[in-house]
Amino acid sequence: MPMQLIDRRRFLQLGLATGVGAAAASVVGSSGVLAGANASPGELGAGSLAAPAPVGQRQLVVIDMAGGNDGLSMVPPRGSAYGAYQAIRPRTSLVEADILALSPTVGLHPALVKLHTRGVAVVQGVGLTKPDLSHFEMLRRWWAGDRTSLQLTATGFLGRLCDVIGDSTAPAVGISLGYGPSPALISNSAATLSMNPYSDGAFPSFWNVSMDAAWTAGWQSMCELTNPTEAVPFRSARHGGAYALKFSQDVAANLPAGAAGYPQTDLGTQLGLAARLLASNSGVRIVHVPFFGDFDTHDDHLTRHANLMAQLDAALDRFLDDLATRGIANRVVVATTSEFGRRVPDNASNGLDHGAASFALLAGAPVNSGLFGTYPSLADLDGDDDLKVKVDLWDYYGTLAETWLGVPASSVLGTGAGTIPGLIA
Repeated sequence: MPMQLIDRRRFLQLGLATGVGAAAASVVGSSGVLAGANASPGELGAGSLAAPAPVGQRQLVVIDMAGGNDGLSMVPPRGSAYGAYQAIRPRTSLVEADILALSPTVGLHPALVKLHTRGVAVVQGVGLTKPDLSHFEMLRRWWAGDRTSLQLTATGFLGRLCDVIGDSTAPAVGISLGYGPSPALISNSAATLSMNPYSDGAFPSFWNVSMDAAWTAGWQSMCELTNPTEAVPFRSARHGGAYALKFSQDVAANLPAGAAGYPQTDLGTQLGLAARLLASNSGVRIVHVPFFGDFDTHDDHLTRHANLMAQLDAALDRFLDDLATRGIANRVVVATTSEFGRRVPDNASNGLDHGAASFALLAGAPVNSGLFGTYPSLADLDGDDDLKVKVDLWDYYGTLAETWLGVPASSVLGTGAGTIPGLIA
């Protein structure tokens, strides 16, 4: 048959359109006003928990709320604590009657009604004890698990977890469901990838079988590691291409069917794909989900943040139901992250500027519902009018590593990393 040609532009378009790509360098050879808000999980009533899966089967989903999620809006004061909150935020405080009660003085955002009914764990005042107001620096620290800005590592926190818990033969141990690699998943040895959430992760499908075969053969040829003295950038690129090809052939082509009922949002699409990946039994242990909404609410905070919370509520609730239907609910814990919270006083644009401590949510069958840590006091702010940290980043991450995934916290973070008792069954 005649040779079919494809020009350079089409080649690049098809290459960029593939649903999966190797991650860059994935292989690198109160007290105070809110006294009493630190209620124990038992006080809030978690209900019966599913027995967690064996450690070797456990999986982690991290929803990354980049931009700086406002903890005081996601987990607002109520009751006797509400007056101080309303006074310091005259433009951006929520209506007290709308807040969903978690304790006499703490509640959830009104848009989180499904998660409130289901039950979630709230980590209060989580962050870095020496914060920075820069998105770039704080994102770097969260991705790296760097509490002091002095631990310049070549890998990400999630990538180091993948190195410890992953199967070295798996096509992918960690996957970021975005449009490019995440520094959080940079690893030393485990395969970690990025995957377009609006694709099935497979390489492009051409107009005929012969072209499909030619394309695959071309990628296989380009990804052969035949020259041990080749320059590192070229060798890394070949490694990455090989990972992407293996994932496409071994995992993406055999993913379980998607479930109906997910909201038509980016987060709904991402979590729908996450459920399929986790249920594929292909070696995927960690899924990183970059929340595409903008949490950097310098203006019009109430409207913008309420929309983000509604998206989170609908997508995460459907995801947890999907896991249960697939019979893997006891294998998965979902945790949220954000580089910082927002400043406590609001600004003249009905918004909130960069802050320090925030709040995190954990969900899933093995998670104990309730409040953990102490609610940061509005009467004891730092010098920038920000919430003071009550739970160190290392203890939050340490709980995900040690309590859930069975990895000693100190081995992936550093000496002094601890855990939060009772957070995960």
